[in-house]
Amino acid sequence: MMGYRARLARDLERWIAAGWVDGTHRQAILGDIAAQPGRWNAAGALAILGASLLAMSALSFVAANWDVMPRLLRFATILIALWASLLGAGRAFDRDAPVIGHALALLGAALFGAAIMLTAQTFNMTSFRNTAVLVWAAAAAGIAFLLPSRPVLILATLLGALWAWLETFNPYAPGIIWGYLPLWGVTALLAHRLGSRVSFNLLSLGLFLWIANLLWTEQSAHRFGVLESFMAGILIAAAIGLLAAHARDRHISGGGVLAAWGISVALLGSYLLQWPLDGAPSLADPSESGRFGAIAAISVVVIALAAWRRAATGNVSWSAALAYIVAGLMAAGLPALVNTAGPDMLIWVRILIGAIFYGLCVAMIVQGTRPGQSFVGGLGIAGFVLQTLYVYAETFSGLLDTAVFFLVGGAILFLMGLGLLRLHRQRALVPHETGTEDAS
Repeated sequence: MMGYRARLARDLERWIAAGWVDGTHRQAILGDIAAQPGRWNAAGALAILGASLLAMSALSFVAANWDVMPRLLRFATILIALWASLLGAGRAFDRDAPVIGHALALLGAALFGAAIMLTAQTFNMTSFRNTAVLVWAAAAAGIAFLLPSRPVLILATLLGALWAWLETFNPYAPGIIWGYLPLWGVTALLAHRLGSRVSFNLLSLGLFLWIANLLWTEQSAHRFGVLESFMAGILIAAAIGLLAAHARDRHISGGGVLAAWGISVALLGSYLLQWPLDGAPSLADPSESGRFGAIAAISVVVIALAAWRRAATGNVSWSAALAYIVAGLMAAGLPALVNTAGPDMLIWVRILIGAIFYGLCVAMIVQGTRPGQSFVGGLGIAGFVLQTLYVYAETFSGLLDTAVFFLVGGAILFLMGLGLLRLHRQRALVPHETGTEDAS
């Protein structure tokens, strides 16, 4: 971060001399940069690793001498180390030594977990199952909020996901761990407050794994078939992605990260959906269709509203917004369409799915030509290539067929390239309005 500030200071002098920046704003710009959280550097990474090793050392020392140490001495050893770490972290932050402060804060959070685990072992508190991990996560989140410390928040995020994972496979716990949602929400608020992209990425991954487990549980209970599980996951991911993209449009930190995850999961799910359609996809019992219908309806409404709002504010084109809405409606109605078509007409359903997927990818590629939308364009290109490979593997086998396939595919891509080039030139001739663009 120091290198960036020095480079910015030099650039500001050049920009001020060239008349590009008002010289009266120099100190305000440098002051704003100084107030931003620091980036990772070698010193910080080594300090964090050192704190982790010290925590492991304390755990190993107490564990090795557990049987010979009096109970009071056990607690005193851990508590003294815990409070020394936290007080040292506060002192380091007061003295403007954030690297040491973050390292000691992380050590304190780790020692808090050690104290909980050793306490549970001392009093044989096995009946609390994995609650100790949840308490540990809450304590780490509290430390991250009070100091504040992004490395400790990352630890809290990992601990929250670990608790949900352990409870998921706990035979004495309910099948769906609904308690993870409020924990996720609190951690997301902290990640927003501290501006931690690492925590947002971990939270996004944890959320979609939790959703996957939810759908798997519903499918195992025969409330969803394979096809309904796929469609529900795609619709939920798309709704989350577009809502998060709208949050990013409004400068809410973390929105872009969650949007990227949501749209990526929805696109990947849409592509993988074609494999269950190769055979006879299982459908839910008709008496359970209302559950999927409710999820589909809510998701489609969210997708439509978010797409319309983003198009109205100029953050996506109206054609892309329409493509998102059509894809959402198709996903919601696909189980009913497959059930109506039957095995004999399933091939036409698969062709329709492929055509809509291609259309969605093209809309994303076109969207990627807008400023700040390269991530969406990259996803569209990846989806287009994967779909082309799938069509080739399912359709063609001989060398002559292969030649025709690549001839047609190359011509289509060439024409698309010319169309996008023309679109770029048209936009270059039209002045852009000042607006907020994002990568989702």
